[in-house]
Amino acid sequence: MSQATTREAGSGRAALMVSLGIVLSRLVGLVRQRVTAHYFGTSAVGDVIAASFRIGNVAQNLFGEGTLSSSFIPVYSRLRAEGRTEEARELALASLGLLALVIVVVSALGAALAPWVSLAVAAGFSGPERALTAELVRVLFPMTGLLVLGAWALGVLNSHRDFFLSYAAPVAWSAAQIAALVLAGSALGLRGGALAHVLALGALVGALFQLLFLMARARRYLGTLTPTLKRHLAPVREAAARLPAALVGRGVVQLSGLVDTLLVSFLGAGATASFAYAQMIYLLPMSVLGTGEAAAALPEMASDTAEANRNERARRIRARLGASLTRTVTLAIPAVVVLCGFGEELVVVLLRTGAFDRDSTSRVAGALAVYGTALIGNASGRLLATACFALGDTRGPARCATARIAASTGLSLLLMRPFGVPGVVAGAAVAAWLETGLLAARLKTALGELELASLPVARWTALGVLTALPPSGACYVLASRTHEPLIALTVLALAAAAFVAAALGLGLASRRGIHGAMAPRPETGSRTD
Repeated sequence: MSQATTREAGSGRAALMVSLGIVLSRLVGLVRQRVTAHYFGTSAVGDVIAASFRIGNVAQNLFGEGTLSSSFIPVYSRLRAEGRTEEARELALASLGLLALVIVVVSALGAALAPWVSLAVAAGFSGPERALTAELVRVLFPMTGLLVLGAWALGVLNSHRDFFLSYAAPVAWSAAQIAALVLAGSALGLRGGALAHVLALGALVGALFQLLFLMARARRYLGTLTPTLKRHLAPVREAAARLPAALVGRGVVQLSGLVDTLLVSFLGAGATASFAYAQMIYLLPMSVLGTGEAAAALPEMASDTAEANRNERARRIRARLGASLTRTVTLAIPAVVVLCGFGEELVVVLLRTGAFDRDSTSRVAGALAVYGTALIGNASGRLLATACFALGDTRGPARCATARIAASTGLSLLLMRPFGVPGVVAGAAVAAWLETGLLAARLKTALGELELASLPVARWTALGVLTALPPSGACYVLASRTHEPLIALTVLALAAAAFVAAALGLGLASRRGIHGAMAPRPETGSRTD
């Protein structure tokens, strides 16, 4: 086996480890959301919790893994590939120092400006709801700072191909919130705003535990965690030069999410919570597919840029991108089928308990059906943006993201009144496909022909149809009983079994896993579909 083939296989294993870590953390996250749904349902306080955590999530994504993926990680990985390990270490510690400084300032400002931040994101809330949102935001901004520092450690671990434990670390964050809710909600009998405050404090404590775990792991590779402020170092200047465009790109994406939350806040009680629950379920496959593949591919693509021959460098990145896209889309197909066709059954299994009733189930399932149409576009776009970042292009993704938010906002405003929350999601879905198309066009200019014709589109179509048929038949026979948890679980199990059988029969998978070799292999450049 050639070195190129070995590296490609390693990339697939790395993506698997990222996916396993994400699946574990997301499953525990689903338990956290189920417990949250049990106590709050789609109530007004549930809306407040959804909006408050959304604000913290935006700040985390803006300064955390997304920005580091386009600035710090590519430079750090390339330095290591070139054997410049001491320079890579100095870059990591300087990045830690500068990032910590920014976090302290942003956390303090966020806590001080909490009432205005809450108004900007949840203007549709009543006065008491906005006041409670501001109180929670004051706790969640420091929590976000801890999570961002954890994202720096995760970047170090990713660059060293240490994937599973770094992506499983959020289990601590979710577990702390679950413990806080169960203790305060069941043992102490707290409800409403008081219980929401306990949840926020549990999230803060969980973020601290997560950070300590990741930092201890990163210290194994760096030897120390003493931050510096060496801005004069050439690698630091290179990473910093990428930062403005990266921040703009991430900022635009996060602004899009904030705009969606703001629009949903005007759609009445329960809309914000329904939107948040649907988004949480959608992000499980999205994180596994888009984030998992992108996180594994970024260090490899960044290492490929150390290749001096321009044509060879482009060929390697094209091949790696094609293999990642093949795995991603193949695994996305059953998720699309379930989200679009069997959302109610999925919500029954995941969230139906306590205050989360049948009406809540229908509201969330409606949004999920629209989210499903965006899954392949969003996951593919994440991979295309990763290829841009590896090539040192941060401005291109920023411009594509700007076009995305303009389209998303305009369409959401047009569709929200007649269709409610699904209308807002539809605007975002169309905009996601627009961004993916723009990114593909930009990469074609940088790398030459992307050879997307080699992807197995016909077999993907057959896979989707064959996956949907058995659960559809079950729903037809058991139409009046699909809201029973056991029946709903049976429908979903049929979809999973049909996918596995169809993927094996169509040659898209083997007993060893999902094939990622439909795109050109690095060593030959041939097509195998």
